Parts: sequence; structure tokens; C-alpha cells
Amino acid sequence: MGSRQDRTTQSLWGDLDDDGALTRYRALVTAIDDGICQLDTAGQFVAVNDSIVELTGYTDAELRGEHVSVILDETDTETIERKIAGQAAADTAAVTPLELDVQTATGTVIPCEFRLTGIDEDGSFRGIIGVVRKRSETTQRVNSSESAAASDDTADQERSERGIGESQEAFQSLVDAVEDYAIFRLDEDGYVTTWNRGAKRIKGYDRAEIIGNHFSTFYTAEDRETNVPERNLEAAMENGSVEDEGWRIRKDGTRFWANVTITPVWDEDGTHQGYLKVTRDMTDRRKREMELKSELQRIFDRISDALYAVDEEFRFTLVNERAEELLGYPEEDILGEKLWDVFPSSAEIDEVWDAFHTARDEQVATSYELYYDHLGFWVEANLYPSETGISVYFRDVTERKRREQALEESEQRYRTIAEYFPNGIVTLYDHTLDYTLAAGQGFERVDEEPSDVEGANFYDAWSAETRDDLEPILRAALNGERRSVELWHDGREWIIYAVPVTDNEGNVFAGVTMAHDITERKENQRKLEETIAQLEESNKRLEQFAYAASHDLQEPLRMVSSYLQLIEHRYGDAFDEDGEEFLEFAIDGADRMRKMIEALLTYSRVETRGEPLEPVALDDILADARQDIRVQIEETNAEITAVDLPRVEGDADQLRQVFQNLLGNAIEYSGDDRPRVHIDADRCTSDQRQEWVISVCDEGIGIEADEQDRVFEVFERLHTREDHPGTGIGLALCQRIIERHGGEIWVDSEPGAGATFSFTLPAVEGS
Repeated sequence: MGSRQDRTTQSLWGDLDDDGALTRYRALVTAIDDGICQLDTAGQFVAVNDSIVELTGYTDAELRGEHVSVILDETDTETIERKIAGQAAADTAAVTPLELDVQTATGTVIPCEFRLTGIDEDGSFRGIIGVVRKRSETTQRVNSSESAAASDDTADQERSERGIGESQEAFQSLVDAVEDYAIFRLDEDGYVTTWNRGAKRIKGYDRAEIIGNHFSTFYTAEDRETNVPERNLEAAMENGSVEDEGWRIRKDGTRFWANVTITPVWDEDGTHQGYLKVTRDMTDRRKREMELKSELQRIFDRISDALYAVDEEFRFTLVNERAEELLGYPEEDILGEKLWDVFPSSAEIDEVWDAFHTARDEQVATSYELYYDHLGFWVEANLYPSETGISVYFRDVTERKRREQALEESEQRYRTIAEYFPNGIVTLYDHTLDYTLAAGQGFERVDEEPSDVEGANFYDAWSAETRDDLEPILRAALNGERRSVELWHDGREWIIYAVPVTDNEGNVFAGVTMAHDITERKENQRKLEETIAQLEESNKRLEQFAYAASHDLQEPLRMVSSYLQLIEHRYGDAFDEDGEEFLEFAIDGADRMRKMIEALLTYSRVETRGEPLEPVALDDILADARQDIRVQIEETNAEITAVDLPRVEGDADQLRQVFQNLLGNAIEYSGDDRPRVHIDADRCTSDQRQEWVISVCDEGIGIEADEQDRVFEVFERLHTREDHPGTGIGLALCQRIIERHGGEIWVDSEPGAGATFSFTLPAVEGS
């Protein structure tokens, strides 16, 4: 600070004669961060301080003697010239605020606030003092009432200070121009002797209220008890000045965060004349800093990894909560302490010592991983340097190391199994997709060797096309999922399964792939599909033949039946008893053949003449079926009950035939007792689809176990026609209809205990 102080003094106040005032100028200019310049009556720079040099980009020599237009545009230059002319004709003590744009040496435009006040020497206007600050949204401005009051105070101060000398007038002009600083003098013992408008605005005291009071009035009770005010004066005397930050007290008792500079003042013969004290209200900045620090601390604490920071001397500057937990020390116990003092054993570990010194000295990120005895766990640390120190992110990786150790121990077991894996390939890989094992007899069928894969990374082991198919399932396994994919590789077809490998706690630490050569199997599957397609085509032709045959048999059968009926009508009386019996057999046979042909025709039309499947109500279909067999129900006094039946996807006409056949059979085979039939329905899930199981239960004669499959075959009969008439095709027709609906039909029965015929139908969504 001393060097800047000397430069500023020479450039600004070197041509002044009053040594006492000159000392105060030096102290003031050193304490104030704002730019300060002096212009003569022609608008030329007489002096500038370092802040002006830094702001404009021009050197001191380049500015002194130049017109102010060198840093202002034409409009702003005219404004300054008008203000100079106005100050010459008016009260030089008035402070004029202006908002002007500074043009820097590099062409950058910086919006600034100028505060101007005139310099009067022996009643003559000699120029102006300007205080320059960058303009921003946070710039505080004094309201009109404060300005008016401050003007009164300044007038009083000017009257009391008048006569000090020419340089004192310039000094007072500068003091009046700086309203954002409290600038006042203390005597040798620390009592207030002057007071500016900035002091009133910041501290709240009028000049008359504070002159003669000790400056410790502004300090907190805690600071007064520990003699902070007195120690600051002593430090100022010893060091030439002292700068301090801390809480200060206003007149109304409120606190503000102050930046304070105290500089001793000496007269020309070296006699101590007191102190110049400059105070700036930094409450807003302090608040923002504390909020930022608090937010940063919350961010650091939310980081899952442990985090601490050290400065260039490896002293702890920050420790988050996770780091406190792992290091075993609370932050307040180790802040400011050297890393090597807190953990002396770490200095003896070359890997740690080199990582920290390389990060600091070469400004490159470093890392290390090792077991640290003092902490009792494996440490993975990443060091990130900056100009002010090193940020260290570290974590306990003991569990990971244990898993890795377990993987090394189990690798041989995996290898033994993998090497003898028949017709396939087994690989083991980690989270970076590096293969740690590759074996299996399947390598005999590909171009790659086990050594090409084991130890290599996934991206180097396979072709681009194979990688595209494989990568999704490998990464899914590392996320705990089981996945598979079929692909072609080296002219053969493979199916690859990828599964996660977990430890005892269920954590995934690796993945395994198992590849099977399915070339032959897929070829056989294709052949089977071709055979099935051929069978389907053959069945289709058989259906067409059955339909054509049954249709074509209808005409000669009708002719036979017609002539038999004609013989019976014309010549029936001429037949003897045997002749009548023979004729009856012939008519009955023709009738049965007609019914069988009609049944066969219906059977052949299930696929070709069926209606599209659509939602249908089984309650309505059951009602239609009961109406179809109404005569049979009435003749046998049959009792038929049913639950509320669901809606299903089906062909209504065909499902009516199913109910009609099953109900008719249940009544026909009821035995000697009154027929009792019950229809039930249950919801179920099969092959990922929702279905209904419909059951038709009777209390009839039942079916032997070894005959239960036969009942669904075409023209199969378990009883004679004399006992139970029928075509023997009804249940076969039911089976064909249910299969067309994608379901199945079966029977559960015991002789003498009735029979339950059940079938499945696809459910309607939401039913």
C-alpha cells in the first residue's frame, strides 16, 4: 500500500504547499477505492489517481495535461465544460452528480457516476475535484433531504475549517464530493474533530451531536471491552495506517458492516496532529457474501462425495459434512490446520504427497486410490487445483474393492464353467465394459479368439454391427436387468443373454453374457414353420373337399329319400311285415345320412363361413340356445341355471351352437333323474391375455376317464343309437369352434357323478 500511496501523492498533490493538508490528501486518496481526478479551469487533467488509470487504461503521463475529452464523447465533454463554467460562477462547495460514459484506451465504454465540486483559492475558482465510480444497479444515492442536510453540515464545516490554507480548500472539496464514505478527523486521543455529509448518512449523527465524542462510540460493546478502538489507533501509528472490517453501531443502535481505514496525520515538523478516518458501509456486500457462503456450504453439504479444500500451504479451508464423517474431525477443529499436521502419516505416503504437490505446483488434476490405515478404509481421491489451492473429492470405496476382490476369487470358477460351456461363449465384464473373462466352445465357430476378447474393451473386441446389437443388453445388465438379443455374427445366428452379477447385498458389480449358437435350431424352426404352413394348406384343401363332398352328396341323398317316401306312399300296403321293416330301415338310414352330411357341412364351414369375432354378450347367446332346445327342455322338465355371464370376443352364431350342443348333451345323458344343468364363469389370465372359463356342469351318467378324449373326435360314439341317438359330431364341432376363438375345451367327469365341459374365450377389455 505504501508504493501506491507515494504514486498517488505525487500525481495528485505534489504541487501543493500545505504539508499538513497534503498528509490528509494522501491518507484520503489511499483509503478511497473510487477514481479521483483534478481538472483545471480549462478542463485539463491536473492529476489522477491509480483508480482512474486502471479505469481508463491510460497511464498517468498520458492523461496529465490532456483535455477531459480524451475519455468522454462530445456530448459528455460539453456537459463537463458547462459544469466548470457553472462552478466558476456559483458556490464551489456544491456537489454536482453526473452520469457520464468513460471511453477507455481500448475503445470500451464504461457507464460511470461523476461527483464534482469546485476548488476555491483566495476566492478564485481554480478548477474542480472529481470522484468517479462505475455505475451499477446497486449504486446508492443520497435523497434530496439528505443532500440538503448534508449541505448545511458542509457549510458549518467550511466555516469552521476556513483559513487552513489553499490546499485545505482542495481537500475539503474532495471530502464533500465523496458521499458514500464517512470521512472525518480524530485528535491524538481519538476524539472526533470534523464530520462530513457521508459520515452523517452512514452513521446517523449530525455534526453537532458527534464532534467531541470518542470514536469508540461507533464500535460494538464487545469490541470496546476488548479495546479494539485503542488497538486500531496503535496499529495505525506503528504501520502508517490500519484497515479493519467489522460491525459498527449507528446512532439509532442498528449495526452495519464497515470497512475502515485509519491513517495518522502529521504536521510539517513531524508533530502528530491526530488521525484521518474513512469508513464505508459494506453491509449489502457482507450480506451477499454471507448468503453466498451459506448457499455454497449447503451445496457442498449436499454433495454425496466427501469434499474438502486446502490453500497453497495445504491448510484446510473447507470441509463438508461427508468429509467430516469420513475424516473423523468436525470442520471447526481442522480449519486453518495443515493437512500434514492433522494426518502426519499421509505425508509419508509418496502417492499422496506427490498427488498434492503435483496438483499445486503444476496446476493439473491428479488422483490416487489406496488403503489408508489411519482412516481404516480404501480411499479414492480426485484433486482439482486452482490458483488459491486444491479441492479434494474423495470417497470410501472399500465395498467396491471387496467386490473386486471377490470377483478375482470367483474368476477361476467362472473360467472353469465358461471353458466347457457347450455350443456357446461366456464373457464377464465390468462397469467400464472391459472384459475380464472370455471362454467357451463357441469360439470355434467365430473368427475371434478368447485372447482377442479377454482383457480388451467391448468397443475393441467386436465389429461395429455386432456392437450396436450388443451394447444395450450389456448396459442393461449393469443396471440390474436381464436382457437378450438375437443377431448374426460371422455367418451364424446367435442368441445372447446378459445378466447382472451381484454381491451378497444385491449390488451389481459386473455383467455376464452367455451366447448360444442357434443356427441349426433356427433352421429347424424354419422347416417346422414351413411344415405347419403346408399342413394348414392341406387342412384348408381338406375343408374344401369336405364341404364339396358333403354338398354334392346332398342331391343323390335327397333323390334316395324322395323315392323311398314315394314307395312307402304308393306301395306300402303291398309289403309284408318284413318288407315294411326293411323300408323303415332304408328311410331311417337316409334320414341319418342327411343329418350327418348336414353336420359335416357345418363342421367344414367353421373357418370359412364364420363371422368376424366381436364383443358379444353370452347371456343373450345362452337365451337363444335355450330357445332352440325348448322342446327338449320341456319334455324332460330340465332345470337350467346360470350365473351372470360376461361379454367375450366371439362369433355369436357359432357360440350359440356350442351352448346348444353342450346343453342338449347334458339333458340327453342325465340318466333317469330330472336333468339339472348349471353354467358358471371365471376370469383368468393365460399367456399374457385375459380369458373367461365357461363351464357347463350336469349331474348325469358321466364319462369313463379313458374315453374322455374320444368324445371330441368326429363321428365317435360312446353309446348305441338306440340308447342315445345323434350324429356323433356335436362335440367335435364345439372343439373346432372354440379353437377358432383361440381357446380350448375339455371335460372333467367320473362315471355316475356327472360331467363338466369347460372352454375358454377371450375377454372383452373392461368387461
